[in-house]
Amino acid sequence: MIKLATFLTSFILVIFLTQEFFFTFGPLKSLELKLIDERFSQRGERNIKDTADVVILAINQETYDQIPHPYKTWPWPRFIFQKVIENLQEAGVRAIGIDIIMSSPDRMDKTYDSLLMDCMRKYGNIVVAGKIDLAQEAQLEAFESGRTSTLGVRRQLDYDFENIFFHADSSIGIVQTPGDYDEVYRRYQTYVNPSTYPGLVPSFGFALINKFLGLPPDSVAKKDKSGDHFILGFKKIPVYDKTTMLINFYGADRTFPRIEFSQVLDDNEFTTETEILAEEEWNEWDILLSSDPEIFEDKIVIIGSSMPEDKDFFNIPISRGTREGDNIIAGVEFHANVIQNIIWDDYLYKQSQFQEIIILLIISFLVFYGSSYIKQKKVKHHFVLEVLNLVLVLLLIYLVYIYGIYVFTSHNLVVSMINPILAILLSYFSVTAYNFITERTQNKMIRGMFSTYVSSDLVNILLKEPDKLKLGGEKRTLSILFSDIAGFTSFSEKLQPEELVEFINEYLTEMTDIVLANSGTLDKYIGDAIMAFWGAPISIEKHEYLACKTAIEMQKRLKHLREKWKMESAGEINVRIGINSGAVVVGNIGGRSRFDYTVMGDQVNLASRLEGANKQYGTGIMISDSTYEIVKKDFLVRELDTIRVKGKLKPTTVYELIGFKDDEDAVKKFDLLKGYIDGLKAYKLKDFDKAIKFFNETYNSSDRDKASLVYIERSKYYMENPPDTDWDGVFVMQTK
Repeated sequence: MIKLATFLTSFILVIFLTQEFFFTFGPLKSLELKLIDERFSQRGERNIKDTADVVILAINQETYDQIPHPYKTWPWPRFIFQKVIENLQEAGVRAIGIDIIMSSPDRMDKTYDSLLMDCMRKYGNIVVAGKIDLAQEAQLEAFESGRTSTLGVRRQLDYDFENIFFHADSSIGIVQTPGDYDEVYRRYQTYVNPSTYPGLVPSFGFALINKFLGLPPDSVAKKDKSGDHFILGFKKIPVYDKTTMLINFYGADRTFPRIEFSQVLDDNEFTTETEILAEEEWNEWDILLSSDPEIFEDKIVIIGSSMPEDKDFFNIPISRGTREGDNIIAGVEFHANVIQNIIWDDYLYKQSQFQEIIILLIISFLVFYGSSYIKQKKVKHHFVLEVLNLVLVLLLIYLVYIYGIYVFTSHNLVVSMINPILAILLSYFSVTAYNFITERTQNKMIRGMFSTYVSSDLVNILLKEPDKLKLGGEKRTLSILFSDIAGFTSFSEKLQPEELVEFINEYLTEMTDIVLANSGTLDKYIGDAIMAFWGAPISIEKHEYLACKTAIEMQKRLKHLREKWKMESAGEINVRIGINSGAVVVGNIGGRSRFDYTVMGDQVNLASRLEGANKQYGTGIMISDSTYEIVKKDFLVRELDTIRVKGKLKPTTVYELIGFKDDEDAVKKFDLLKGYIDGLKAYKLKDFDKAIKFFNETYNSSDRDKASLVYIERSKYYMENPPDTDWDGVFVMQTK
């Protein structure tokens, strides 16, 4: 029951966050919109210039330059637009849209307004751009809902929508359209319902479609009974939300054929500025038609500005480049995309809410119970299952992404990506929470039984893999560290019992913290000695490096503690450390009622011997050759000797670990040992007299280096007692 309740809770949360029953969760909505942009990027642009039914007549800087004085100043006299309309009509256009707000009478001669008005009524296929006062709409809405006590605004009685040519034949289209959260325009409003107007008003693109289809100018696209489509004439346009469709953009700026306004204006009756200056006439309009007589035939022509200062631009979800602004298109081209979508029935379809909820239910069920099945499997390395589970979750998320791209590019279907991804993630985390609840009792029992005498790392491993609670072990390559306080017995005799306990607790705490901070496992305390290892129970990369790093940090910390203890009359404290790396047996060692997680084997013994061998050479940290071979690139070391420890036939080379290669103090100390290094070379070559000179140099310059003194004495001995010809330089240790 707990499992089912957890699943249902996660699914209800998914529905609450993704379905807009009660509210819209902004961050998820924004992410979904960005993924629509990604789909356009993946699909790329479509070349429609040769087949498009919409032609842009752009008012640009070149057009401005061709307008002669005194007409050059904006707004131009209305006869200019009349002339362009007449020329386009002769060329066989189907409809003309003027994406320019003409809210006031002609500045030069009101007669021009009458001429343009008559022209519009004559042809009956022209749409002018209109706007509604959004501030006024908000005030009216507040008044009608009782939020304000006075109207404070004046209702318009003439309904001109800021364009005096609305009265030509009521063929007006509202150019305002809603943007999304991120100010990117992906939707197109089919109609508006102004508070000051007794009916619905089509948007600019839909008003032009009315002309294209021969419908009445005030026709609006209304939803069918199912609510899935807007119906306009015989066109069925998919609904995106209440009053908008989703635009299927064909490309970035200049995707549609674009012609300069001045090319249509410059006929044999109009003289351009260039013609005046050149004192020569030519006819751009005739040239344009002669090159392509059918360029405007049965086309919708949209007249509008493409100049930056007019600020009629839209951010859209498709871009031609990666720079900022590459996704900006002119308003005329924005409307052109919508019109072409409708003419070609080339729509983007939104997945229905019912279908989406069913898909979310299926995904949530599969992820929740699939992940639960995987988590319950018993394997040696449980983390492998967690990785597998996560990989499958990520793979499923990737498949959602790929599927969303595929159905968009192949079938114009927009399916939600974020909502299924959220369902996947919530189901995954829910099953994790469920496992936590069901395993909590078992984990509490294990922690209570073992946390008092094993490391926290081991407890965590046992919580994840209870099967490890058994006798036996496994063979694994680890690094082992032994440390011991030199002369601790004589030192402890100088302290009172309570002082000794306080001292040893402080010392062991400080050293243990360093071991644990470097991912080590504390094996045990043996009086003042510490035994630790790396690489178990959790496998660790570079465990040799971590063991050496720990030893150096222990010596550095001891240096600071020594000052404190010296002030407390604790005397001089030195610590010897031995490190070895190799194959050992690690596991739960002991009886059935009591066992410890520890390591055993020859390599463990060697680490212990190296700790004790420091005494003979006067060193603080000694490492074996197996450790040295791994860490030699990271640390400064000096070779101490090739020794054969007691009970072993095979010799091992041992080294003093001095410090990190980038440590200034370590570098200074190493520089003082150059004579020692040269002396060791001479010693191995049996040139004992030369070796003594080098060792003496180091002994005198490096605070009486004991290792140099050891080799001075050996060299003197061999000078009096020459070694055999097969002498290999190996020193046999007689003590443990």
